[in-house]
Amino acid sequence: MNANRKLCVIGCWHQGVVGAACLADLGYDVLGADHDAGRVAKLSNGKAPLFEPGLDELLRTMVKSGRLKFTGDVANAVKGRRDVLIMFDTPVDANDRSDLSEIFATAAEIAPNLEKDALLYITAQVPVGTCDKIAAIVREKNPSLKFGIAYSPENLRLGQAIDRFVDPALPVIGADDERTLDRVEKLLAPLKVTKWERVSLRTAEMAKHALNAYLAASVTFANELGNICDEVGADGKRLGEVLRLEERIGRKAMLFPGLGFSGGTLARDMQTLRELGDKFRLDTLMLDGIWESNKIQNKLVVRKLKKVFGKLDGVAAAVLGLTYKPDTSTLRRSASVEIIGDLVAAGMKISAHDPKADRAEVAAHKELKFFEDVYDALKGAQAMVVITGWADYKKLDFERVKKAMARPLIIDVNSMLDVDKLHSLGFTYLDIGRGRKA
Repeated sequence: MNANRKLCVIGCWHQGVVGAACLADLGYDVLGADHDAGRVAKLSNGKAPLFEPGLDELLRTMVKSGRLKFTGDVANAVKGRRDVLIMFDTPVDANDRSDLSEIFATAAEIAPNLEKDALLYITAQVPVGTCDKIAAIVREKNPSLKFGIAYSPENLRLGQAIDRFVDPALPVIGADDERTLDRVEKLLAPLKVTKWERVSLRTAEMAKHALNAYLAASVTFANELGNICDEVGADGKRLGEVLRLEERIGRKAMLFPGLGFSGGTLARDMQTLRELGDKFRLDTLMLDGIWESNKIQNKLVVRKLKKVFGKLDGVAAAVLGLTYKPDTSTLRRSASVEIIGDLVAAGMKISAHDPKADRAEVAAHKELKFFEDVYDALKGAQAMVVITGWADYKKLDFERVKKAMARPLIIDVNSMLDVDKLHSLGFTYLDIGRGRKA
């Protein structure tokens, strides 16, 4: 049924590539468009721009099938394709503010070539009101064009993106007319969604801000409780498990203490809401408090190391895990990179390892010495700091780890390692929010 329906997906990094490959797999004829010629060349050979489990295999299969192609000619990519999906991974600046310049420029670029009665379907993470601005740009460049515009909150998670695209956790479509809502729902009919929630355009845009702000509040709440638990000897992880039993909280609530939120996703929406408060002269005291609390949470690693060593100047540490989260390759907005910066500023010498980190991104970080072999990274280290929770690190030979290290100290920010085993081997083991002290 989908073979004759031609789609154009614009923006081919993580979100767009997953979307294009999945839609091709669902039977659509998909053309992915991106301004980066090098990225287009790699995608045309079935190679994703970052690691995502199963994505390279799906890309190769779909490219080979002929249902998925890529082009660098964004302006002309929309010709002959009435359904245009704008799926940029919206970049953020150093202050976590969205940079919409490429999205607006692309809207102006494609507007003259859009088909009559085109559907613009936006899933890029954008501040509320952005879709109206995109529509205004298109009307300015092509005044006679009749088109529909819709928005859905992006549902993907690094490491689970393919499953999340096909079975979205937040099935919401936003548009300001019923016909456009019907068209999007028909487009997305092959997905595993029983019922789509249909809302206005701006309500859909706000839904993403609201979700991420709520998750940010949960993370910060759990972290502050965990910090207290460390001081009083309580177990913050068990506390989170107990709280999840309360039906008003729920079994998947983000209530386990650890590092602050990172990666730009939650931070972007927190900043958007805080800026909206400033714009309309509204107090956002809770959001401001969450923001400030989160900023200091990742300083915990330095504080714990100072409690052990006193002065950190010259102390050697091995940091395991550089990526934003497991099952991805990007270091973009990684907590690990932020923490390493703090450790280096304190005078520490840092070696590092990651099983999947993009080596080109790693090479840009001259403040650390990267090793392909994890045991080489641990040689002579006075502390092992496990930040990204790769499953590989659970499987380490910890007797060999102990022999490689100058001091058997582990800081595990995810509480993922077997503490009893490590204690039996003579390690000092510290985590966050579990009531353990050096």
